[in-house]
Amino acid sequence: MRNRTHLRVLVFVTIFATFMAARARALDPSRALTQSLHRIWQVPQGLPQATIYSVLQAHDGYIWLGTQTGLVRFDGVRFTSVGEAHGVSPANVWVRDLAEDGEHALWAATSGNGLIRLHKGNVTRYSTNEGLPSADVHSLFCDSKGVLWACTAGGLAQFVNGRFGIHQNGDVWAACEAKDGTLWAGGDGAQLTVSTGSKVASPRTLSSVPPNASVRALLATADGTLWIGTTDGLVRLKDGEEHRFSTADGLADNSIYCLAEGRDGVVWIGTRDGFSRLRNGEFESFRATDGLSQSTVYTLCEDREGSLWVGTKHGLNQFLDRRTIPFTASEGLSSNDTGPVFQDRAGNVWVGTLDAGLNRFDGHHFTSLTTTDGLASATVRALAEDHGNGLWVGTNRGLNHLRDGRVDQTYTTRQGLPADDITSVYRDAQGTLWIGTTAGPAFFRDWRFTALTPLTAPTAALVKRRDDSLLIASRIGALHRFADGQLSEFALEGISRRGVIDAFYEDEGDLLWIGTLGDGLYLLDGAKAVRFSMRDGLFDDDIYGIVADEQDRLWMACSKGIFYVSRTDLRKFAAGKIKAVVSTPFSPTDALRTVECKSGVQPAAWRMTDGRLWFSTVRGVIVVDPERLRRNAPPPPVVIEEVIVNGRSEKPAHIERLPPGLKNLEFRYTGLSFLSPGRMTFRYKLEGFDRDWIDAGSRREAFYTNLPPGPFRFRVTASNSDASPNEADNPVAFVLAPLFYQRAFFIPLCVAVVALLAWLAYRMRVRRIEERLQTIGAERSRIARELHDTLLQGFSGVTMEMQALAARLPSSQERNTLEEIIRDAGNCMREARRSVAGLRSARGGGGGSQESGLATAIAQAARQLTETREDIRLTLKLDAASPLHLSADAEYNLLRIAAEAISNAVRHSGSRTIEVALDRVPGALRLWVKDDGVGFDYDGQTASAGHYGLVGMIERAAQIGAELQIQSQPGRGTTISVSLPIADSGNVPSTQPPGPHNVEAQWQQK
Repeated sequence: MRNRTHLRVLVFVTIFATFMAARARALDPSRALTQSLHRIWQVPQGLPQATIYSVLQAHDGYIWLGTQTGLVRFDGVRFTSVGEAHGVSPANVWVRDLAEDGEHALWAATSGNGLIRLHKGNVTRYSTNEGLPSADVHSLFCDSKGVLWACTAGGLAQFVNGRFGIHQNGDVWAACEAKDGTLWAGGDGAQLTVSTGSKVASPRTLSSVPPNASVRALLATADGTLWIGTTDGLVRLKDGEEHRFSTADGLADNSIYCLAEGRDGVVWIGTRDGFSRLRNGEFESFRATDGLSQSTVYTLCEDREGSLWVGTKHGLNQFLDRRTIPFTASEGLSSNDTGPVFQDRAGNVWVGTLDAGLNRFDGHHFTSLTTTDGLASATVRALAEDHGNGLWVGTNRGLNHLRDGRVDQTYTTRQGLPADDITSVYRDAQGTLWIGTTAGPAFFRDWRFTALTPLTAPTAALVKRRDDSLLIASRIGALHRFADGQLSEFALEGISRRGVIDAFYEDEGDLLWIGTLGDGLYLLDGAKAVRFSMRDGLFDDDIYGIVADEQDRLWMACSKGIFYVSRTDLRKFAAGKIKAVVSTPFSPTDALRTVECKSGVQPAAWRMTDGRLWFSTVRGVIVVDPERLRRNAPPPPVVIEEVIVNGRSEKPAHIERLPPGLKNLEFRYTGLSFLSPGRMTFRYKLEGFDRDWIDAGSRREAFYTNLPPGPFRFRVTASNSDASPNEADNPVAFVLAPLFYQRAFFIPLCVAVVALLAWLAYRMRVRRIEERLQTIGAERSRIARELHDTLLQGFSGVTMEMQALAARLPSSQERNTLEEIIRDAGNCMREARRSVAGLRSARGGGGGSQESGLATAIAQAARQLTETREDIRLTLKLDAASPLHLSADAEYNLLRIAAEAISNAVRHSGSRTIEVALDRVPGALRLWVKDDGVGFDYDGQTASAGHYGLVGMIERAAQIGAELQIQSQPGRGTTISVSLPIADSGNVPSTQPPGPHNVEAQWQQK
């Protein structure tokens, strides 16, 4: 909490220091109030209530307004009521005055509701229960120690130690502290009370106002003067002497409501009929007729940027210096319908009008010359200076010559002019005067006029070039050249006749710039002409006047106002080095509400000796100072006002850690500069989310949705056209807590759970397979028992009976047949026993016998197959050294393959020796059956019609994933081998001769 407090103090000190840097700024006293930029806010512009009783700029930079319906905060763009800003809604509170004490607490004086105090976001009410003499408070002020004083209907009270103490009884309307520390107070009646410390002095009666007058405002200025605003004029009290000012002295009205001290010794006076500025003993007033929102001025306030705020009964007004200076009828021009502008050698500025004659400006005031002063016409279209101190004035009814500000000669067609309607006047370096008329050009030399015949088209503009040639532009689009006494049409490649030439300007580099009506700007460099249009970056194609400044910029008067272009860029474009130029228009808000320059007047723009540029417009004259295009304003302070978290407003300092799920945020920020608030631009960045700064333009909100968890810091900068960017001193740092599924351990936990589930599923699958194999093994055993107990026993009985029958029969063909049947039955029984043995060879769960089930089964099958052949020698090499753990299916198929191979050797090979072997090699179980019979020519064919023994062996090997090989040649016997891949348990394959654990039998029947 302590660190947060320190941060706030630092922010406030920074803002205060920034504003203090601009304290020297104020409204330029050399300009009339009508020349100020005037803005008005009323209800349509967002003001909650139009009657403004008090305006105050607090230390935080905001403008605070006291209205009939409460307290309002203003940042230049948005109005925010107190209830909306602080969670308290003082409904229908009539705020009469505002003040800020030494603790930066804001106090609001109300009508009938006491005082409201705002401090650090808390709102507190004070009434008679806290010591106020009355709940009806008229005004407030803070003394040099920062102590608050309240002027109420019941007396004057001082706020000390959390309570109010009554200092003076009676109805007090205004009070102030003088430079010497004395306290002055006034109310109904023409008298004041003066006190020093706690002692109340005798009342002082004002002798300069009537007795029935009342004091409504008091102001003690830094020079020791006490200003007293009464209902009957303004009183100045200094060194014990009074002096009353009234409307006779220039005061706007005698009924005064408020007083304020401005910079440069200015005193502002708010009255019932506008307000006045008093400086150096002179009054200047501004009323509703001049554009004030309403006549009754209740409050005046100068902010830290020099703007003047005026609160009236119907709106909020702001006055600030323009970057331009307008001169209109309000400043003394004879008419707003201006024509040519010109400055003579003496420094006088001449402004012609199209309906009210000629005006001369001496730097302070305008004086006019009209037809009553000898001017040929009130319509002035052209101005030029003669070789002395005279002035040539072209009107629509002749040419006038002025000497010492008076008309001394008038020239018309009677003196030789082609026409009385003068369109342009130009004096060259040799003193010759060139005149353009509606009937063609002429020149004046040796006190006589000579027309340039045969050119009779209306002349639009004239210019004498440094090569002593004269260019004449006519209103029909033609361009002529007069040199060495010869007139010729001036046709250059690149110059078209689509636009009438309306302005010439020849710069120091002998480059001629030509402005046209509708065809843009031309650059004439020798015999080459280059055109610039809006497609090339020009602001407008209608150019009425051209003038240059010291910064190498060409300023142009056009149909859309005023703009400038870098002359260097224009040259680069003409040389083909760049593809476009950049025009900088002068915003209408910096000049008049509507800016349109004047065409058909010569000159329409002029550069004065002080460097300022004058432009003729459809509403007076605009003066631009190229050296003061940028206001000397400090960077605008930036404040992050609030944060909207999932639709709920939060203070930026209260969101250091957000709970999970609050991922939609809106940041509201502002820049506290009131010079050009609408032109202020912002950038923001949410560190931890945004990679780069985001340009928000003039938008003062930033939106973020679906933010991920993590730490963030919101930063924002503001900038305007007059200052460098400035960043908010209080970036909002916060942490968004993650949801359960967004935490770091969640993904590893999910992986572990999935792995556990997969392992459980695998174990269940293995268990099901084992149970199935056990079921299959039990079924095989049951079938084997059934076959042994039924079919084999039955066949045994039948065979025994047939043997008994054959023994009783005598030797005959029938007995031989019966014996053959008995032998076939015996063979079938042996085959059946082998099948039963194969069924029983499966281990419980699908394996073979624990030690030598497969070897034993193969040995039994081999003996049974060869027992009827006494001439065959059987050799068995069956490895039973370790458990094989083969599946029942593999053991059965290996057994059937071995039986088939032995059977083929017994029946078809005629072999004398059969060798059967079973052993292990690394990674495989190998079985082979070898005989020394006749063999056969094996070509890879597996079967012939009706013989499928080899096919069966191959299919059985493939079924168990084993590889079967057949090697045979005629006369060399046959070898059938099977290799079954198995897991290598590390046992060394048995390749040595059979040992004690090998089943080896040599059985020979003779």
